[in-house]
Amino acid sequence: MGVHYRPLTVERLSDVACCPGGAEVKGKKLRGDITETAEWRRRMIDLGMRGVVAYDVDGPRGFAEYMPAEVAPVPIDAPGAAVLMCYHWSGTNAEDPEHLAMERKLIGGVVEETRPRFTGLVTQGWDVPTHFPIPFLEELGFHETVRHDPIALMWLPYRTDVREPALAPTAYAPRDLSDEGLLAIDAAFSARCPYSISFEAHLNETVSAHPLKDRIRLDLYRIDTREAAFAHAVPPFDWDWAFFNGEAIGLFEYLGGKLTDEITRRIEAMN
Repeated sequence: MGVHYRPLTVERLSDVACCPGGAEVKGKKLRGDITETAEWRRRMIDLGMRGVVAYDVDGPRGFAEYMPAEVAPVPIDAPGAAVLMCYHWSGTNAEDPEHLAMERKLIGGVVEETRPRFTGLVTQGWDVPTHFPIPFLEELGFHETVRHDPIALMWLPYRTDVREPALAPTAYAPRDLSDEGLLAIDAAFSARCPYSISFEAHLNETVSAHPLKDRIRLDLYRIDTREAAFAHAVPPFDWDWAFFNGEAIGLFEYLGGKLTDEITRRIEAMN
């Protein structure tokens, strides 16, 4: 395939698949200002984020990023370890063996680069086939240490004398205003992902235009820093979450007008 790899640098941010102009977002209509994804990476690079960008004959296709756990914007306690922040090979079907093979090579490069300097590599795994799949990470040597379905904390130790990473205790309790006849919406997003930015804008726009908006109490949070990750830690430990009156909601299930309809249904159910 002729794939070659280059270090992740500020100058190469436009080649990262999920940054503006990247293979993952090119041609897609996303809400919000996705230029924030590049700005977030500039800040993280200043804090010590490193990684690799992969190119084939068609141009930039994949990337992988990692950070020292002590500064990574995730609610994980893992002194001396590195956090595999994100990885992606764009432009192929998620079930295509080429897709998995290339992501395996990207993570393998991170393992090779981090092994001499860190005690291990920790990341999140998902119980879905297309996004950080748990079985895929297990094949690479990671094992599950904590599970809050559908997400697991995955750990690849480099030494035998280190403790497993731990999650920060729950620090944020979503609101339930149903006794007042109100719908509390608590949601967190991050500039690290263009889809997260788009979902944030979609939720904001939907609530602002909703005919029952007087009965909605919306609180939005950005989890772009380590401090924010610990201050708003909820199980599971993803940085992107939403609650309707204390019930965890997957906003990706409510695209388009489905979100308006779901909000209406919940408010009317309280009448």
